Amino acid sequence: MGKKGKIIDIIMAVIMSLAIGALATFLARRGKSYEELQHMPLAGMLIKGLIESVVLGVIVILIFPIGKWGKALADKVKVHPPGIKFSLINAIPYTLVNTTVVGGILSFINIMKAHGEMPDPKPPLIMMWLRSQALMFPVTLICSYILAVILAPVIVRLVIGRPGGPGRPEETDK
Repeated sequence: MGKKGKIIDIIMAVIMSLAIGALATFLARRGKSYEELQHMPLAGMLIKGLIESVVLGVIVILIFPIGKWGKALADKVKVHPPGIKFSLINAIPYTLVNTTVVGGILSFINIMKAHGEMPDPKPPLIMMWLRSQALMFPVTLICSYILAVILAPVIVRLVIGRPGGPGRPEETDK
């Protein structure tokens, strides 16, 4: 993938990480008591969550060729840009990686920190993480998919100046 393809992937990672990081912060605060919320101010929690999410999102996008995966998946089902079908198919790898890898790692780190601060007796760490994932995963998956479907064509148009989707080497190498 060319330089423009990498730029598209990084922009996608940053925007999606910001959105999903903010969403996860608000989901993590939902259902907490007033006393619990006093120990984690919203501003600090939000800033920390956004920074962690963006850093991890960019690292992941540099490791995994998500744009190429989206194009390969679209080629496999014989849909081509521009078009809604292409956007719907191309968004699947972004969504799955963003939700499972980035979201899973960040939630595990934060649950591990909270688990370490809990007094004994405390529930098993893995059970706390699985419960957190069960609550957050469906919401972040849906929001991530909607964002990827909407953002990818817009970002591609801004970066390469024509419609399409990420991972299009013939257009991103220019």
